[in-house]
Amino acid sequence: MEINQRRGLVNEHINDNMLFRRCCPKNHLNATLENREDFHSEEFFASVGNREIIAIFKTGAHNTPLDRAFDIYMPKDIETGIYPLNTPGQLIEIAYTENFPAYTTHWAFEGVIDLIVSDDKQQHSGKTVMKFKTRQGVVFTSESQFCFSLSA
Repeated sequence: MEINQRRGLVNEHINDNMLFRRCCPKNHLNATLENREDFHSEEFFASVGNREIIAIFKTGAHNTPLDRAFDIYMPKDIETGIYPLNTPGQLIEIAYTENFPAYTTHWAFEGVIDLIVSDDKQQHSGKTVMKFKTRQGVVFTSESQFCFSLSA
């Protein structure tokens, strides 16, 4: 699925109203990517839809090879726990978009997320280990640590 279509499933107005904020200690994602430069988010966006939470972390100047993003989609009512990615009934999806040689989105096809959710459901943090596959069928792995707040 094309990334803007997926983002629109959370909220139909999301692509028109995305205002990214600068990353800070309570809102960031850092990741290692096999055979790619490490990812250190510079800005983020988080939103709650009817059924899902979306968190988008971006880095790099627009339209450059370092223009990249991680999207995390999870159920709105998710609790602290360790979850496999892409499991029916508790669907958690992670996408990695890069601009080399053109914008391409890779969806994690395997992995796990170790998630901590605050009691008020506003703070989410955790670690992920996941595998992605390029259009050519090459598998690459990524590990990340992230945190984000749903409050402004």
